[in-house]
Amino acid sequence: MPVLENARHEKFVQCLITGMTQRKAYREAFASANRWKDTTVDNKASALFRENEVLARYKELQEEAQDEAIMTRKERMVKLSEIANDDEYPGDQIRAIDTLNKMDGIYTKKLELSGEVKAKNPYAELSTDELRRLAYEQDG
Repeated sequence: MPVLENARHEKFVQCLITGMTQRKAYREAFASANRWKDTTVDNKASALFRENEVLARYKELQEEAQDEAIMTRKERMVKLSEIANDDEYPGDQIRAIDTLNKMDGIYTKKLELSGEVKAKNPYAELSTDELRRLAYEQDG
């Protein structure tokens, strides 16, 4: 969505994206609102925010801001590499190297198995004497 045609509406949305309240953003965008009561400004700001174009623009800019805040894999690896090369904090170095290794898949994964293992013991039916005889026969 392109910039809003109404410059004041665009200014209002831009101010909201920077973290201003609706009241402050409205007063920033509409200078005449500085003379109005807070309740009047709040009502007008709320109504403006609910307008389809304004709300759509706000959501678009908010999504862009979130996308910019997310680090790419390469950015994370560069940052971790900087930490790993910083000799001032050895503990942080070790954690950064460990994290880089995990990102590269260097470590083997722990595999946990559960369930019942059924194995038939071919010697289960033999007596102790029979087992001893078998053992001596194999040794001798």
